[in-house]
Amino acid sequence: MRHVRHFVEFILLFGLVVNTSADESSERIECFPERESKYSLYSKEACLNRGCEFDDAAQPDMVQCYLKPNYGYILQGAPQQTSSGFQLRLKRNEAVVSMFPNPINNVVLDVQYYTNDILRFKLYDEEKQRYQVPIPLTPSPDRALNPQYNFTYYSNSSRDNIFSFAIKRLVNQATLFDTSLGGLVLNNQFLQIVTRLQSRHVYGFGENNHDTLKHDVNDRKAWGIFARDQGTDEALRLNHYGTHPFYLVMEQLPNTDQTPSGNMHGVLLLNSNAMDYSFTPIPSLTIRTIGGILDFFVFFGPKPEQVIQQYTWLVGHSMLPPYWSLGFHLSRWEYGSLTRMKEIVKRNRDAGVPLDVQHADIDYMNARKTFTIDPVNFAGMKEYFSELNADGVRTVIILDPALFDDQVNYPATIEGIREDVFIKWSNGMGLMKGACWPGEVFFPAVFDTNEVQPWNWEETGSNYTLKCPISTLDDPPYRTKAVFRYDEILNKSGRISQKTLCMSAEQGEIDPNTNKPKYLHYDVHNLYGWSQTKPTFDALRAATGKRGLVLPRSTFVGSGQWSGHWLGDNNATWHEMKRSIIGMIEFNWFGIPFNGADICGYFNTPTEEMCTRWMQVGAFYPFSRNHNNRRTKDQDPAEWSASALKAMISALRIRYTLLPYYYTLFYKAHTQGSTVIRPLFHEYPTDKATLDIFLQFLVGPYLMVAPVTDDGARTVNIYIPSSPWYNFYDGARISVQNQFLSVLAPLDIIPIFLRGGAILPTQGFANNTKLSRQQPFGLIIVVNSDGNAEGDLFYDDARYWTQHGYAFVVAGSRDTGDSGGEMVFNAREGKDGYDLIEWIVSQSWSNGRIGMRGASYSEEDQWYTAREQSAHLSCIKPSVIPTRPMDEVPYDNEAFFTSMSRVVDQF
Repeated sequence: MRHVRHFVEFILLFGLVVNTSADESSERIECFPERESKYSLYSKEACLNRGCEFDDAAQPDMVQCYLKPNYGYILQGAPQQTSSGFQLRLKRNEAVVSMFPNPINNVVLDVQYYTNDILRFKLYDEEKQRYQVPIPLTPSPDRALNPQYNFTYYSNSSRDNIFSFAIKRLVNQATLFDTSLGGLVLNNQFLQIVTRLQSRHVYGFGENNHDTLKHDVNDRKAWGIFARDQGTDEALRLNHYGTHPFYLVMEQLPNTDQTPSGNMHGVLLLNSNAMDYSFTPIPSLTIRTIGGILDFFVFFGPKPEQVIQQYTWLVGHSMLPPYWSLGFHLSRWEYGSLTRMKEIVKRNRDAGVPLDVQHADIDYMNARKTFTIDPVNFAGMKEYFSELNADGVRTVIILDPALFDDQVNYPATIEGIREDVFIKWSNGMGLMKGACWPGEVFFPAVFDTNEVQPWNWEETGSNYTLKCPISTLDDPPYRTKAVFRYDEILNKSGRISQKTLCMSAEQGEIDPNTNKPKYLHYDVHNLYGWSQTKPTFDALRAATGKRGLVLPRSTFVGSGQWSGHWLGDNNATWHEMKRSIIGMIEFNWFGIPFNGADICGYFNTPTEEMCTRWMQVGAFYPFSRNHNNRRTKDQDPAEWSASALKAMISALRIRYTLLPYYYTLFYKAHTQGSTVIRPLFHEYPTDKATLDIFLQFLVGPYLMVAPVTDDGARTVNIYIPSSPWYNFYDGARISVQNQFLSVLAPLDIIPIFLRGGAILPTQGFANNTKLSRQQPFGLIIVVNSDGNAEGDLFYDDARYWTQHGYAFVVAGSRDTGDSGGEMVFNAREGKDGYDLIEWIVSQSWSNGRIGMRGASYSEEDQWYTAREQSAHLSCIKPSVIPTRPMDEVPYDNEAFFTSMSRVVDQF
């Protein structure tokens, strides 16, 4: 009966909608989007030849060439119910000329009630099968029985019955997706959809470089999405390494001046072809792609964290990084020799810089060939890495997928040809070659190569040039903003293959129906890095038996299941330091929380003050690595003056003390899909002032960081939201709420604040995580106005115990209480603990001697279990809860820690 009810709702909502806009020109849909390129041959004549309207009076920065209002599709017949929703048949209004070749005349709109909080809708060709993104998604459990949304559709009788639809939030009828402006265009190589936006508070989309976290909807120019090896400090609108067509909107209350309601929604376009997007002040959003289908998911939240949790539930929760990877990483390109690398590692360790990971860039390779080691300059590298590992310092090497065209002496290429793994020309002319570091190279076409970084095309030193054929794939009718931006840089008409392979290349497994590779590079270019991430992740685990770390630059929707990400080749500028915070937040939204920028900048040389401030903010990146380019000066911490070094170490010591808190946040991201780094509005979604703030950010819900990002500044103007906040260093309560405040920030201090009501787990400092994991735990407790605080800790150091001959058993808590009475935590756990001990003793692998350890909740369980007096419980090792954190003696890194526990008093 429920299915029937939904069917009737749609029939009743079918009706007439008439455009009543006072300014129709503001709602025009661009009919010549490529006019952003000076090579587009844009003119009034070209516009009219396309069958569009032209306004002679419109200014050049406004829409001059626009779609006719009756351009679009017309509903055909009644909706057809499906097991997960319903389908509509649409037919193109053929009375209007198509703006691009090969229109799709008959279209299916497939609406799926994916979950109660996720709606999916797809628009695709009814007659011909088209490419769809082949990534795994969490399947819909079944048709949602209690959806928190309405999907309604209309026919506009004033515009030839042109079809449109709207998606609304059920509880307040806020319209989140609305195509009534028109502009639905579906052609073979041009697919466009236009939606009104619920508010002007729009975020997301990536990966590209922009100067504010919130998008400017008054800026009408397009942004491209197409994976490229592109540094981050270029002018705006250049797409970088990743492809993430996912955006967020903070909704506003009706009839207000952009006052946030506290509700947020997210929208994903699951499409891997080249695309672009643009805004208008209406506000509206236009998305254009040149292949595949339009496959959308809408996530209803309603709170910001819930939107991200729903998104990552669908595309895959992020991997849980190894604990050691949360430590400080040191790297640079062009150490030049193993001797020099050793010197830099030693001077930093001798200076007291904590170090967990040492990286090796491509200069360790022999002639820059993947899977080789320079036998002269890096002789003994394997042995040295083993020494570092024994001291608790891990090592990461860079690998490129491009394999040198040496079919005689290079085993990797010889084996690749034998196994038929390389990308081919579509015309049967053999393997496609490109240019990369060693010279002419082949690229693996199957998705199982041990690769962790996409290719890099600059300064290859090769005379080889890849020439792509003239074709509709390499020269599509619409090249997207991702190419138009290069028209300006190259001062000529660019091609979509700029800095990559030909779009006509074939790759993937053989399709038995065609006996040809399944995919065209045109469709899966943006998946290249993604496709090699999981095999690399799996290979690391298979080879070591442990969690590894994969750090690609090229990412796609869902990459975070297996990898982190570094934000690319940035510049040593204060501007880029600011941008890094935007990227860090956005990749938490994209489900890749383990990310960070190259601290102190990759290109050029930073000033000492800049590097000091960058090391301070970088100490709070989820992925904290100092890395720079060849032919630049050293910028590792030990390179700088004693005062700068001290400030850098101070920030890193705070990070190391807080690693249990970070690790717990990553565990929640892994199991719940939460963010690790988040903007203030995630916790204060109804506070309008937070919507534009990004230079101060939250680590989880409880820690606020306000770094200095301006040259010479010794104060920071920060916003203090509601709820009490405390200075991290001295525990002093901030005297204001919901207003801006200037705080002191001398060169050796990064302002940090603790939220009232928080309990943060900490651990004693040591110079790497192998040693810090052996230090005692502590807790920072900051009560709220009611005198309460809460927090949690995820701890999984089983490997240490198993390596020392122990079996490590973890049991879930099942504490309960009467619904009408007082909850009595822990006390019942004592009996469960006793039963667990007796079970362990009965196992064949047990010697009958049991110990217990843990912090916080687990700590109290130990005491209650001990009170049961099991003969087999030999020892307990609780990390105890502090009583008066603000009165106790702090660590020298000024994170509060005590050695007294109120629970001890009970026994």
